[in-house]
Amino acid sequence: MLPGGDFTLAVARARLGESSLSEVRDVWVGDNAHGALSLLMTPDDRLWIASGGNSAQDPMSLVGKVMRLRDDGSVPKDNPFVGRAGYRPEIYTLGHRSSMGLTLRPGSQEVWLSEMGPNGGDEINVLKAGRNYGWPIVSLGRTYPGPWQAKTNEPTHAGYEPPVVYWMPSISVSGLTFYTGDKLPKWKGDLFVGGLRYGEIPGTGRLDRILFNENMEELRRESLLIDLHQRIRDVKQGPDGLLYVATDELHGAILRIEPAN
Repeated sequence: MLPGGDFTLAVARARLGESSLSEVRDVWVGDNAHGALSLLMTPDDRLWIASGGNSAQDPMSLVGKVMRLRDDGSVPKDNPFVGRAGYRPEIYTLGHRSSMGLTLRPGSQEVWLSEMGPNGGDEINVLKAGRNYGWPIVSLGRTYPGPWQAKTNEPTHAGYEPPVVYWMPSISVSGLTFYTGDKLPKWKGDLFVGGLRYGEIPGTGRLDRILFNENMEELRRESLLIDLHQRIRDVKQGPDGLLYVATDELHGAILRIEPAN
């Protein structure tokens, strides 16, 4: 909690014992940041923190940014805005709306972000150092009352980093992961993205499977688990090589996806 009683997002680090946490301490505090927060640790011991919000274009705010830190919360010297006046050195990218998930593309150093748009315009973004992804100036979606979010009154990302995948209407994207296992060989290399509801209609959650070519350009997508009518909050690959899906319901569950035979 911040001085004056306001609340903010924070990231804590702790040591996990058999049944408890010890040595708990904050490594990042979000300067009055609220809403969704996504985390990722990459093999180079970098902690990625993605936030969202309408201050996404303010370089002195940590709202609507992706931060890149060391695992102790300190700032790496090779962050793109280190030493640049008027910018927070924690920032790696800016211009994000609602950051719902982070994942590392296998065989690369690319960090991918799922970003929930307004009424349409959900995005998957590849994070590139120092780039601006446009929110709230541009979007490929409409506002909830109906007009386009982009100030030109048409869907656009002109002048900003475009997404590699987007949805119109929105599926209310959530967590995401690349499948790398051998138990589901036809899905190897595909990206899986959770969805909470399609086109603002309750009971229409799904898991989208996205196929790419060798240049990571989208070829096609397939929607799974539609018949369950469940909000899909996250998807991860387990150590057994199967996919695990978390539902976001009153009686939520962890679902396991395995071969049919």
